[in-house]
Amino acid sequence: MKKPVYYTILAVLICVFAFSAYKLGSYWMEKVRSDKVLDDASSFVSGTEDPDGTLDTDNDNETQGDPERIEVDFEAVSELNDDIVAWIYCPNTKINYPIVQGRDNDYYLYRLLDGTWNNNGTIFMDYQNSADFSDPNTLIYGHNMKSGGMFHAVIDYKQQSFYDEHPYMYIMTPEQNYRLDLFAGCVVDSIGDIYDFNPSEDVIKACIANSTFDSPIDYPTHKVVTLSTCTYEYNDARYVVLGELVPLDD
Repeated sequence: MKKPVYYTILAVLICVFAFSAYKLGSYWMEKVRSDKVLDDASSFVSGTEDPDGTLDTDNDNETQGDPERIEVDFEAVSELNDDIVAWIYCPNTKINYPIVQGRDNDYYLYRLLDGTWNNNGTIFMDYQNSADFSDPNTLIYGHNMKSGGMFHAVIDYKQQSFYDEHPYMYIMTPEQNYRLDLFAGCVVDSIGDIYDFNPSEDVIKACIANSTFDSPIDYPTHKVVTLSTCTYEYNDARYVVLGELVPLDD
């Protein structure tokens, strides 16, 4: 091989390596920044689990048979960002996040709680929903991050075994705390009918019929929350998990 060709190929390979290293480094720096911002918000939450699975609280949080209950100081956490309207928590998973609601569905798609640009984004409620979860169907969005953060764990509900271990989540709000009893998970179009704030009975039943897991809930009797994240079965596919909001007596 002639030296000019050799050096050209070498230069190209070095550039490719440098660009890949830069992208990888940027990805992990964004994750570190996202984790730091979320850790700051989590300082106003008590009763969450340590990595070893034990609850980080001295209080008895067992209420009506629920093994994990968390308390959120919404007055304090709102000082970080007054767009925070709720907190979502799924025991023994990475889902332990504030829920924000912006003036549109674009702002928090790629921004952290502090407003800085970040591909991890923030878990957010549809801007047209009522912030108090009073709509028949409340839509919550989050990215499916390869790092395992945000709503990546939602994808795990494609497996029956994961649902069996995590059949419910919690949603805490300034006015009322709820258990979110999950009853369906399915792949849908990004503009599917389940993204209606008042979906018809047929739409709900179709999600149940096509669910990736079986639930003992035949049909929800409470208001519904739809958790939505990206999936890659086809272009613009989404995976949604549906749950009914059961108010908790505190």
